[in-house]
Amino acid sequence: MNRKTPYLRAAAIAAAALAATVLGAGAAQATQVFSDNFNAENGGVAANPYTAFANWTVSNGKFSLKEGAHCEGGSGGCVGLDGRDSGPVENEFHTASSFSYGAGAVVTLSYDISGSHADCDKCDADDTYETGFLFGNIPTTINAVMVDGLNIGPLNETTGIDLFGDAFPVGRTDPWQTHTISFTATQAGSVQIDLRSYSTDGSGPLLDNVTLDVTGGGVPEPASWALMILGFGAAGATLRLRRRMLLAA
Repeated sequence: MNRKTPYLRAAAIAAAALAATVLGAGAAQATQVFSDNFNAENGGVAANPYTAFANWTVSNGKFSLKEGAHCEGGSGGCVGLDGRDSGPVENEFHTASSFSYGAGAVVTLSYDISGSHADCDKCDADDTYETGFLFGNIPTTINAVMVDGLNIGPLNETTGIDLFGDAFPVGRTDPWQTHTISFTATQAGSVQIDLRSYSTDGSGPLLDNVTLDVTGGGVPEPASWALMILGFGAAGATLRLRRRMLLAA
């Protein structure tokens, strides 16, 4: 029996490695917890001003809903971050829902922005905006903050809100560009996405394709559990096959 033990041990190690691989792959998988391309807003009809967003709450100022050629890809819906008669105040809205994450999770916000492309002699040549998060747990520390690939480092959140970019400038004729903001959580918490535009001429930057992904920092998704069960099953089959081969030798 001693002669057979190393072979069984090798099979057990291989089975454990297989299960660990499946577990690691499931735990690291990104989960998209929010996505909005505004295509379904208002039945596909443009409006200015517009506040009846399905997934967003307007907290200040006014917004507009654009359709068709104005939007990313030349179709669907998008949002003008400055609506008619906005006045000399910033325009701000945030997601109506909060999105949870666990300790160690990487939270990534992605969105598309372009200039207003408004045909307006009195419109500003450049508009500015900021985007970021409303935090549900205060105080909290977030690590590895990345803004469009630039490492900002760790931040200690004490006010419940952190908007990044210090007023990003957007030219009126700027094309659509994708931007990302991410951080690594040091503790479990939740966020809402928040955007603020400082345009006051009624023709602000355009927003489209907002997503929020959470990677790691929690229990595996149901699909990952299924993969792990398959992995453990395969591990058990490997051990049984090795045992039969050794007994027959």
